[in-house]
Amino acid sequence: MSIAVHPAHHVIYTGALRQARRISDRIADATSKPEEMPRDARYFITADFRSGFGIDAEGTFIGLFSLEKGRGAELVKAALREGATKLDCFDGFLPDYYKQFGFVETERLPNWTPGEPDVVFMALSH
Repeated sequence: MSIAVHPAHHVIYTGALRQARRISDRIADATSKPEEMPRDARYFITADFRSGFGIDAEGTFIGLFSLEKGRGAELVKAALREGATKLDCFDGFLPDYYKQFGFVETERLPNWTPGEPDVVFMALSH
């Protein structure tokens, strides 16, 4: 199964992200605030506005969200097709998850909040 994503203007993407953060505490905890999303990034969204992501000017995969369970892998694959080459995430489940798509850890920094998971930077291995 391949999920279709469509290019979206910053305003459309951030509106969908804002709504998803209102609906889901999990998304609110795991994503940046809409006003923090860079205006010069390219954004993609599903037709139902319930999932989306961005790719910044340096090729960093940003702002992945989905209100629909089971879309994560297809959204990551779509981001790769659209040119994502790196990402950052919190330690725990996500680094191992992204490894299955060819990402490898390139750097690790302590979280700015003591006791919280490290920030893990990853890039596609070639």
